[in-house]
Amino acid sequence: MNKVKFILKEMFFLIKKHKYYFIAPILIVLAILAFLVYYIGPAVIVSFIYAGV
Repeated sequence: MNKVKFILKEMFFLIKKHKYYFIAPILIVLAILAFLVYYIGPAVIVSFIYAGV
C-alpha cells in the first residue's frame, strides 16, 4: 500500500509542478477502470468495450 501512496503522491506532484492539469481527468478515469477490472473481473469490462457502451 505504501508503494501506491508514493506513486500517487509523485504523480500529483508532477502534475502540479509541470501544470499538466489536463492529464488529471484521464488518470482518474484510468484509475476507476483499473479498480473495476481488479474487483469485478476483466470479462465484464471487455464485454462493455466490445459492445461499444
